[in-house]
Amino acid sequence: MKHVKQETQIKMKAQSLSQSKKQKRSWRRPGLLATGVLVAVYFLAVAVVQAHITYSGRDFGTYSGLTNGTRSITNQTVTGNYGWADASDGILGDSHRGRAFRFHLDNGASISLTVSANPNATTNSLGGFTPAFSIYAGLAAIAPFAPSQTTNPPSADHDDSDSSLAWRTWWVQQNVNTNATSEAPTDGSWNGLGDWKIGGDGDLPGDFSQLSSFIYAGSATSTNSGGSVTGTFSLAAGDYTIFIGGNDIANRTSGTALASYGISATLSVIPAPALSITAKVFVGWPSGTATNWVLESAPFINATNWTSVTNTPVTVDGQGGVVLDSGAAQQYFRMRYTP
Repeated sequence: MKHVKQETQIKMKAQSLSQSKKQKRSWRRPGLLATGVLVAVYFLAVAVVQAHITYSGRDFGTYSGLTNGTRSITNQTVTGNYGWADASDGILGDSHRGRAFRFHLDNGASISLTVSANPNATTNSLGGFTPAFSIYAGLAAIAPFAPSQTTNPPSADHDDSDSSLAWRTWWVQQNVNTNATSEAPTDGSWNGLGDWKIGGDGDLPGDFSQLSSFIYAGSATSTNSGGSVTGTFSLAAGDYTIFIGGNDIANRTSGTALASYGISATLSVIPAPALSITAKVFVGWPSGTATNWVLESAPFINATNWTSVTNTPVTVDGQGGVVLDSGAAQQYFRMRYTP
């Protein structure tokens, strides 16, 4: 599990992007430029508030996994309606376009998660969210953070830390272009359909063991604007992160690409079915035994009255016989030929 680091102020890092990436990530929408200075202020606010991965107000809690449990969180928003789709198109997506939630299981259990559009999540949230989510084993760095391994103060995880950029460049070399020298064309670190890593300012670039690791456990999607989606998963004990994002890729170039879409999420934990093992006795006879042989039982070896065993014969490893409760009274068995 990712080591815990020491919290500090947000530090945004500028980076060069290829022309194709600029076209993909462009925040300069024609419909927004008309508002001039207000747009610039709005962009700055979005960058500051959602630059790092946190779980504030989005912790579903801890569950034993042995009893039923459920919790709903209905007051959250996601920036844009395209984040999950963008992170699941084969190129890493921007984690700022998703919302991170967390929970813990003491024991393995089945969990069910329902995510729905919720226009009333906040006073300014929009309706029409197209919900999708992915579940991962693992957590992002949580304050207090471990001491920095670089000259920078430690921080929460974010896409543009030097350590994240180094991992994104490695990912591109492994999956897109073996000769890549930068993180382009990725938009961030988020992989909607696979494992991924991300780090903070205090993590050493190139040492991927210092990064937070997210191990993909499953996902669920809807294509309905304003709809809901439910997924059920069987999970082992441990810590889990849920990333919720929009599944409308066309929204990336719309006038509401940076708007706050309201969401609600309900997590239910269902214990795994309990198994019971009952001791049984198998009384068998050689394979190929003629059907005119009858199995009989009696409480004494020298009994004068033997009773036919009426249990339905079964075959175990090629051998015929009957299965009896081991808790029954002591019995002796014999085979009697009936012409």
